[in-house]
Amino acid sequence: MCWRIQPTRHPRSSATRIPASDSAPGLSGPSSGSRMTSESSKNPPIPSEIAGYSVTRMLGEGGMSVVYAAMQREPKRLVALKVLKGTSFPPISLRRFKREIEILGKLRHPGIAQVYDAGTWDDGGGMKPFFVMEYIPGACEFTDHMHKRDMTLEQRLKLFVRICAAVDHGHKRKIVHRDLKPGNILVDENGEVKIIDYGVARVSEVEVSAETMHTEAGRLIGTVQYMAPEQVDMAMQDIDGRCDVYALGVLLYQTCTGSMPHALDGQPLFEAMRTIREDAAPSPRQLNSEVDRDLETIIFKCLEKERGRRYVRAGELGRDLLRYLRNEPIEARRASPTYRVRLFCRRHRTVVLSSVIVAAVLLIAALAILFVPQWVNQRREATLQSQVEAARQSQAKAEADRDLALQQEVQQPWVPRQPYGLGGLSGSIEACMFDASGGSFCAVTKNSVGVWSLPDGRRWTDGDTGALSPRHIAYAHDGSVLAIAGRNEIACFDLISGVSHRWDLPRRDPVSLAVSDDGRSIAIGSDDFSISLHTIDGTSIGRTTSTSGDITHLLFGGDDAGQYIVGVSDERMALWRIDGTIRRDGDCEIPTGVLSAGLNRATGTICLMTDSGTLIQCPLSLDPSGIRRRTLVSAKVVQADFDPRGGFVLVVEESALSVWSIETLQQRTPAMPRNLDPAIYSLGPGGTSFARAEESGSVKITPLQ
Repeated sequence: MCWRIQPTRHPRSSATRIPASDSAPGLSGPSSGSRMTSESSKNPPIPSEIAGYSVTRMLGEGGMSVVYAAMQREPKRLVALKVLKGTSFPPISLRRFKREIEILGKLRHPGIAQVYDAGTWDDGGGMKPFFVMEYIPGACEFTDHMHKRDMTLEQRLKLFVRICAAVDHGHKRKIVHRDLKPGNILVDENGEVKIIDYGVARVSEVEVSAETMHTEAGRLIGTVQYMAPEQVDMAMQDIDGRCDVYALGVLLYQTCTGSMPHALDGQPLFEAMRTIREDAAPSPRQLNSEVDRDLETIIFKCLEKERGRRYVRAGELGRDLLRYLRNEPIEARRASPTYRVRLFCRRHRTVVLSSVIVAAVLLIAALAILFVPQWVNQRREATLQSQVEAARQSQAKAEADRDLALQQEVQQPWVPRQPYGLGGLSGSIEACMFDASGGSFCAVTKNSVGVWSLPDGRRWTDGDTGALSPRHIAYAHDGSVLAIAGRNEIACFDLISGVSHRWDLPRRDPVSLAVSDDGRSIAIGSDDFSISLHTIDGTSIGRTTSTSGDITHLLFGGDDAGQYIVGVSDERMALWRIDGTIRRDGDCEIPTGVLSAGLNRATGTICLMTDSGTLIQCPLSLDPSGIRRRTLVSAKVVQADFDPRGGFVLVVEESALSVWSIETLQQRTPAMPRNLDPAIYSLGPGGTSFARAEESGSVKITPLQ
């Protein structure tokens, strides 16, 4: 007798679905037509009260637990209450139950169902553990939600990006869900995503020694159709977030095509496990003509058999989908022919091995029969050497031609092309900047923020800053987080998940701002000569005090020694290392009148531009002997801006502006006449474009070529 895989059901009825299993609570309310009531002959009577919560009805029942809808008295709200069934509980049931409470207690995200309370309850037959969770009104599985709303492919992908953001919240905290499937991803009546059922989840690098990822009392953990190859491999124990990425890949395949990657229905368990480990999924483009090559590449990267070839976390998948939706280049790459051949050999080991043996025997026989005299071998070797030399000379010529073309390109100046406008904001623009990829541009006024995709100029994010009165803005290097500083207040926007945070800086007024490359930390220079470090939600990490006045410019970077912050004040520059605290690592004197500061990521040097037209380049060691100074212009400079990668600088004089290369110290554009109306200038990545933002709210982007 063998186990077989049961068909995966995805009903599309209008009734709300109530997931309640051995490892997850039912969190959503059923429709009025639900038949799960105390009158059913299969269910015990419903208690009127549990630990002070007034029970209204049963939401669902599984093998080891029951989930009720209940009313909490203080504060008065409807909640979902889960209680273990029976009078004696196996250790595995208690372990899962407690683990779910612990894990949900660590997760605080709008896309994850929240836990409110936990404890034990005496039902007259003994103490039973329970916990109370968020009630999700009108919830249904996300696949049912897409069908009911008849969502387009673009709408489905935008919903999927929010699912990735919620799962990634756990991944950032080393929490692996292990059982992602439609029944554990709900969408409420407002269209908000809620991830549930962390009963079989685990904290990476913590539980491996106590309990393997794959078996509990000889059973597979998870749902086979959504399991990664390493989950069905009994020898693997160090499971991490990439198994969730695989499950998300199955869900994404299902979202885009309406089909599963593998037809496992009715297969014996061992055959299903082999299929997951070895067989490739059919091309999504053959199942849905709306799926193009880039989207198929993203799906197949999630479904890679080798986990090292997948996205490391759900957030990377979400960011690549967002790039796809913005028509930007994706990071995923299609599998090479060599890798495909290797997978074919792995799937057909016996056939390939037999073929290799036969080919080897035939080759040896042919060499023995066709043995030729020594002089033939010598002629062949001479011919081969001649061909190699000819190929070497051809390659050398090609490289020389390429170097000459690059040199000519560097010598030819860039010229401005026809500018194009972005949809203006209401009010005077206070600050603006490009992200490091060049795919988006941000501008803020006193009461609003706008983000546009480039080069199409389509606004895809905007928001109300209220009474923030923005003064400074900063992007994370990967473009995922935008921070805005106002008077005594900070606002942060996660551009991947759409989550925003806003918090106060009591008795401190920000004068400079920077975001770490990964978007997790924010550095703020204040008018009390201090630098404070916070998480994106405002949690304080550390604080230090400058000894030389206001920190007018802040830079966030990283090298082999870890993360660091560079602060520039009126006459000094200092570097602080971040290793759990903020530790000063050196300082040096600099000239006054610094207008802009940048970090050249190619060389790891700090670049400053002064109002006297001098470019200053300084090593991270801040060794005075390594500081280089070069006068770029002789006239007074009124504005300057380094591009996000620190390779070019825009110099704005009284009547002209120009772009300079930091590496060659050459002017890359002719002096361009400047409109004398008040405006803010910003240089795009690679120095290939610049923006002019006027007080009227008008923004124009000028490409350079």
